Amino acid sequence: MNIKQVRYVCAIVDLGSFSAAAAREGVSVQAVSKAMAELESSLGEPLFERKSAGVTPTPLGRAFASHARRVLEEWASLERFVAAPQAERIGFSTFRVGFCCLNYPGIERLVHLISTVTGKVLGRRVEVELLDCSEALGALRSRRSDAVISVSPLSADDVNCGSIGTLSSSVLLAAAHPLARKSRVSLTDLSDYPVLYPTPFEHFCESVVDVYRAKGLSSPVLEASPETMSADFITSQNVFSFIIAGNVTGAMEGFVIRPIEAGDMQSVPICISTLRGPGALDIVSFRKALSHFSLFG
Repeated sequence: MNIKQVRYVCAIVDLGSFSAAAAREGVSVQAVSKAMAELESSLGEPLFERKSAGVTPTPLGRAFASHARRVLEEWASLERFVAAPQAERIGFSTFRVGFCCLNYPGIERLVHLISTVTGKVLGRRVEVELLDCSEALGALRSRRSDAVISVSPLSADDVNCGSIGTLSSSVLLAAAHPLARKSRVSLTDLSDYPVLYPTPFEHFCESVVDVYRAKGLSSPVLEASPETMSADFITSQNVFSFIIAGNVTGAMEGFVIRPIEAGDMQSVPICISTLRGPGALDIVSFRKALSHFSLFG
């Protein structure tokens, strides 16, 4: 058994045919067929059922592919390790991620998840720092951050930015809020109450709050800085806030998270940005590797 055979099995399971797998892997159909015949011979039973309409994995094939995907993730990590500069290979380098997000109770769980998953994808130690949106470009250019995650693209000539998926959005309410009794809320429900507009986080305001307002939310906007956004302030004003990844962060004490009605709910695009130039993060490869971990949709 060799790594090419492992790759071919996953490609065939993903695409349903030897020819499509061969095209994805950049080899001939004959090479894939020969590799599978040799692998099945060594295993003593078939991995695939061959039919005129394509191939389907046998129970052994499905189990093999499940193990093979984990092998390929580790193999990709090993390849990145070998390709890295010497200082990185011996563990001196930390990959620093700036995360444009408000610091609120529960965010540490999302930060830990981002750090853990990104570390597995890159095969490096990862540190995550919360940033105001206004700090993002400066953090990249000063090398304070190797990459920045935000809910809106960073636009600059020296920055490469791409989408890495989406996260669901929901609503954060004080437990005493009139809408807290509902299991789900609609934009019509919410329009009777002011919406929080956190001024230092323009990416969030533009990509979440403004998107909902364009969709029909008619709530009055309550601009606030982190210094004024206390629990007492939010409760006394009957204000609500949109929240992303609420299923990860949970609600802080005295608050509840309510899903938005399916017809009104908007998923939030998540972007990663890095400086252009040698050694820059390959965003396409990063997104492909990240997809195996289901962090972003």
